Amino acid sequence: MPHKIGFVVVSSSGHEDGFSARELMIHAPTVSGWRSPRFCQFPQEIVLQMVERCRIRKLQLLAHQYMISSKIEFYISESLPEYFAPYQAERFRRLGYVSLCDNKKTGCKARELKSVYVDAVGQFLKLIFHQNHANKYNIYNQVALVAINIIGDPADFSDESNTASREKLIDHYLGHNSEDPALEGTYASSVRTRGESTFGELKGPTAPSLVTLSVLGTSGRWLPCHLPAVDDNEGTPFQRCLV
Repeated sequence: MPHKIGFVVVSSSGHEDGFSARELMIHAPTVSGWRSPRFCQFPQEIVLQMVERCRIRKLQLLAHQYMISSKIEFYISESLPEYFAPYQAERFRRLGYVSLCDNKKTGCKARELKSVYVDAVGQFLKLIFHQNHANKYNIYNQVALVAINIIGDPADFSDESNTASREKLIDHYLGHNSEDPALEGTYASSVRTRGESTFGELKGPTAPSLVTLSVLGTSGRWLPCHLPAVDDNEGTPFQRCLV
């Protein structure tokens, strides 16, 4: 049964002080998430390693209210290059991309929750963030990601070492014991219905006001999941925000 997959951040192209990509590994009411450096070059990228090889069914992205990337691309891989560098993409397979609302209709006061439905197997997920939407609040031309959920199923059901591997992975990158309360949100197993968040007890300014749903069509292009899954011959990204 699909559940929330734990992950660690293994690489990012950069961050603003106090807003490291490792913040994405913790889901809490006071979560700040990742922010790119000020006046950074684009694209920016983050690479996540899931605690087990899995079949990803859904991704949930909680965007910032005004540091908004115009487009986010998704890549998946079974492994990383031997000498890892952010620009090496030989082993990553492109899944597609989604566009985010510029948030002008809300005055940049709401956060968009983007749910993306996919079907892909791997252990490494790369997100590439393109140029930000311009607005009067984003004076440093940054992009940000407040939180991310990965929903899926283990791909290796017969691997008895999965549990030990998860603990070793978390310990290696965090230096925490697997029982650390700060990691509890990473392993929540609830999968909620359309329009609901699975980011724990997010409230107040962190809670999203916009919900956007996406699905990867058979042609490899993003289609609205609330419409029949037909081939999008024009290749245009879709977007529909529900307020």
